[in-house]
This record gives sequence, structure tokens and C-alpha cells, in this order.
Amino acid sequence: MLSLPIKDIILALSVAVCWAFNLVVIKWAIQGISPLTFGFLRFVFVAFPLVFFIKRPNIPLPKLILIGLLLGVAKFALMFKGLEMGISIGMCALTLQTQVIFTAIFSYFIFGYHLSKREMFGIFLALCGVAMLGFQTENASTLTGFALVLGSALCWGLSNNISRTLKGVDILQLTVWMSLVPPLPYFLLSQVWEGPNVFFDSLHMLGLKELAATGYIVIVATLFGLTGWTWLMRQHNPTKVSIYGLLIPVFSVFFGWLCLDEHLSPMTMLACGVVFSGLVINQWQKKTGDVPCTSPCLQKAA
Repeated sequence: MLSLPIKDIILALSVAVCWAFNLVVIKWAIQGISPLTFGFLRFVFVAFPLVFFIKRPNIPLPKLILIGLLLGVAKFALMFKGLEMGISIGMCALTLQTQVIFTAIFSYFIFGYHLSKREMFGIFLALCGVAMLGFQTENASTLTGFALVLGSALCWGLSNNISRTLKGVDILQLTVWMSLVPPLPYFLLSQVWEGPNVFFDSLHMLGLKELAATGYIVIVATLFGLTGWTWLMRQHNPTKVSIYGLLIPVFSVFFGWLCLDEHLSPMTMLACGVVFSGLVINQWQKKTGDVPCTSPCLQKAA
């Protein structure tokens, strides 16, 4: 018997495919404009014009700003710059999914969550795989790119734990209003990290490809993907849904090969397999009702 109805499995697979292809779209976009300019555009168009039609979530303003800075700025800025510095699509997607591990670690230290032996073994196995990835890179990846994306996953894991304190908050409201925070930091970061003229030069270089990429990441990856995934999380046991998120790196490897001519070395594939195994072990739910702390967190690759 299937764990989810067929229509919900199709939705989960559709979201996983959309998020996997999202990394290809980002890589295409940052070939024409700077990564931080692209991040600026992403959040501007997520926020506007929806902010005029969707009410603000009922959470304190400081917490809203904190989530915007941590998830909107730190997580995505590091991921975008990591893709620019050099990391293959499949390796990026898998490294991002280590947010499951960071979420569990932060849950232990912040909330005192008790980790089972199975979860600790999964974390240890995944971290071994991450170390293997860090010690060897293929043609499309660099250690700098890998480190930036790993930092992105760490920020994602920390923001997951902050988000856990938001009981009953509508995810679409949170996404739209949180998106008001990042644009100014992205502009300032671009001035410091990329140079004073890069941001405005990128805006002048905006073409159909960059606008189409922005439209995809806003409409398909964020509004459709996030809304659909959150609906599934609320309709079913989150563990049964989140396991489909582990397919994102698999689809990403395929899209990287199909669209960007990326190839993985045998050692990289082995390291990816070790990380993937650790994530599955960490996410697997026992019939006794053991629900992992990362249940609501395996949400998106970009």
C-alpha cells in the first residue's frame, strides 16, 4: 500500500523536480548577472505585488527580520555565490540537503531534543560523506564553492529551528513578508563583495533569459513549490512527505548532466551515496511513532 495517495505523490514528485531544475535555472541566470543582483530580484518579486494583498503573519517584527536575514540573505546569498565560485548542480543539491543534519544538531543544542542512536548514526554517516566531498572535487566543483553551499545549509538548519517556534503561521504570509527584508542587504552585500558597479551593471544587462529565470524561481519554485510542499506537510505525516525531498539531488544530477554537461567522478558518486544514506537513516521513521526533529524542514533546494 502506498504511503500517500497517487495525486499527492504526483504533487510531491512535481515539487521535487521543480526544485531540482531550479538550480539549473539559477546557474543559467548568474552567467549573465551577478548572483547577489539575482538574489535581490528574487526577493523583490516574491514580495511585490503580493505584499499588498496578503496580510502580515502574526509574529513579532524582530523574529520576522531575523528569519529574513538568516534564510533570505545568508542561506541564499551563500548558495548563489557557491554556484558562481564553482560547484556542480548535483553536488550542490546534495550538500544543501545536509540542512537536515544541521537542523538536528541545532535542535539538540537549542531545544534539548533527544537524538536516538539511529539519528546519531545517520548524522555521523552524512558528515563522513560531507568530509569526503570536501576532500575531493571534480571539474565542475571547487572547495570554495562547496564550502559556501555547506555554509548555506548550516544557515538553513539554524533558520529551521527558529521557524519551529512559529506555531500556526501561514507559510505563504511568512514567505511574502519575509521577502521584504533581503533586498537592501543584497544591495549592500553586492557593493562590498562584488564591487560598487557590479549591481547596476547587472541591472543594465538584464535580458530575457535573466527575467525568465527570475519568473521561474518566483512563480514555480517559490509560490507553487513552497505552497504545494507545505500543503502536503500539513495533510500527511511530515516524514512520509520529506522523504521525497531526498529525490531532489537525484533529479539535480540528471538535470546537470542533461543541461550543463556535468559529470560526477566515481569518488564523488560514492561520497554522495554516503551522504544520501545518512540522510535516509536520519529521516526514516519507526512504526513506534519515532518522528525525527527535521520533519518540517526538508523543504527546498533553492
